[in-house]
Amino acid sequence: MYSDKINKFALSLKKYMALTCAVGTMAAASFAQAAPEQAAGSGSTMTVAEMAEIAKENGYKHTSTRYGYSIVCPKKPNVIPLSIMDERVKGDVLIFDNDGYYIKNAWIVMVDAFDENEIPENLHTMDETAKGKLVEKLSKNSGYELLRIADMGHTSGVYCITAKEIEVDTDGDGKTDEVMTADTQMIKTFFRGQFGGRFAVELIDNPDLTSANVSAYQVGLLTFQEWPSTSEDKKGTATIKNSDSKKN
Repeated sequence: MYSDKINKFALSLKKYMALTCAVGTMAAASFAQAAPEQAAGSGSTMTVAEMAEIAKENGYKHTSTRYGYSIVCPKKPNVIPLSIMDERVKGDVLIFDNDGYYIKNAWIVMVDAFDENEIPENLHTMDETAKGKLVEKLSKNSGYELLRIADMGHTSGVYCITAKEIEVDTDGDGKTDEVMTADTQMIKTFFRGQFGGRFAVELIDNPDLTSANVSAYQVGLLTFQEWPSTSEDKKGTATIKNSDSKKN
């Protein structure tokens, strides 16, 4: 039954979301400097726009009419609503590989992923000094291993990689008192869409981050497009829905 599948996937997802919450609600990093090299391959001098075009030609374009976005995936994903773990959270889980209910490779697309004042609207046009100060600010007590500003072509994002070992405050006194060891690491990018939407796209890659899946994720981000949403249903109710996209 679909309801059983949703509940079992929810248990798997909650583990990753709990880790994300443990390291901080909003932190930063970026693939703008390191990622294009990986995504394009060793020795390549391809531009961000060229990588995005190649992805569009060879990938599968997933479009969400509910949340008003599209992104080119390495292949057609199975899509489940992110609201299965928390009805207050909006977005989709794009699953590319799983072993039963164990998610091996997926992208989580989150809507309204950060507060309005957490990422400046002019992030894409800020000078390097201002970007450096922003990274320093977001890095404090973030629990992330890597933090940079990512050039996504049409916009810029805050790109972060979770640390393997994370110091956490278990008793709420404002001081870290325990070290949590993560089973795996995740990558998450926060950014604004073309119409001002506040999105985040997270990579799940189990059991370890692989260069192929990281590159596919990075290139996929370059293809992200926000569209004016045509759906009145913005709650992401817990139902299985198929990708309504077509291959380019």
